Amino acid sequence: MPAYPIVLPTNYRDVDTVRWYILRLPLGLGGMYSGDPSSQLRREMERRERNAESVYEFFAPTYVEVVRRNGKLFKTDRPLLYNYVFVRGSERGIYDLKKTLPRYNFMSRVGEGAGSHFPYLSDSEMQNLRWVARSYCGVLPIYSPASDSLCEGDRVRVTVGPFAGAEAVVARRPGAGKRDVMVRVMGCMWVPLLSVEPGQYEIIGLSGAGRAYTHLNGDLADRLHAALGRRYADGAADEEGCGDAREAINLYAGITFDSEVLRCKASAMLLMAYKISGSPEFEKTLSALGAILPAVSAAQTRALLAVTLYGCTDDSRYYDQAHRLTASWREEPEPKKSKQLLLRHLDDYDRWFGH
Repeated sequence: MPAYPIVLPTNYRDVDTVRWYILRLPLGLGGMYSGDPSSQLRREMERRERNAESVYEFFAPTYVEVVRRNGKLFKTDRPLLYNYVFVRGSERGIYDLKKTLPRYNFMSRVGEGAGSHFPYLSDSEMQNLRWVARSYCGVLPIYSPASDSLCEGDRVRVTVGPFAGAEAVVARRPGAGKRDVMVRVMGCMWVPLLSVEPGQYEIIGLSGAGRAYTHLNGDLADRLHAALGRRYADGAADEEGCGDAREAINLYAGITFDSEVLRCKASAMLLMAYKISGSPEFEKTLSALGAILPAVSAAQTRALLAVTLYGCTDDSRYYDQAHRLTASWREEPEPKKSKQLLLRHLDDYDRWFGH
């Protein structure tokens, strides 16, 4: 079969300028064109690398969706941007790529007459898009709290079984040294107690009763923040930062706080400490704080968690929440010291991450 050369229209401008062009792949075609829209691009890249041919850069983020089926959790890769991919190259180079992958097409041209062009993103726009997409390109935050991480009075919602959807209050079963979670189901007086297992409920509210401590070491939180900044600047934690992290872990890792405010403050310090030290506990604590963030009732405490989560992850979702929750503070004539400190930390994170 003869090969026909692709002739570019004469009214194209900047056909050799390298940009991030938006390509689309029709779905529903079956076979290799269904599912992941980047699979063919990935295979073509691997082929070029094997043959020492010129390679290109593309961006097609996916996310891992965790679903429950028949009582078990399954992970499924799904494209974040449906059937769109971004390819860095020139118009001429992409037309050359289409010789091998003809199904990938430019988006419709925008503009009129000779001034029209294919849609593309600037490097700065792509950098921001990658930052946002990075927030979703992983396991979606799902946290099944263990029995020993809940306190009496915490509110949960049952998600599995005949009581799915029912809201309940956590209570402890006395005796025998057991720490099984028992819940009193609201509105179901004929079943006063219901035993549930981790993974069968989600936290919707924290208890505000009781106080294990009357205050926490606020100076330690500031030192952890400074240590986190040095870690970002140097690429590794220094000796002083590791010492502060160990101090926080030794003080608070083994304590269960009954107060919502104290629990969140201690957890925020532990998250920074685990990030600084590179502890495997970081991911578990990150998932736990992400799960309880919507359930925190105290506005300033919720802002503290959002700012800390943003500072430890550079996640665009926590960036948005942190700025939204603290925006009104900047309008106050004399915000209290704790708010000023949190605003300073937020400004530091924006500067460290380049936002």
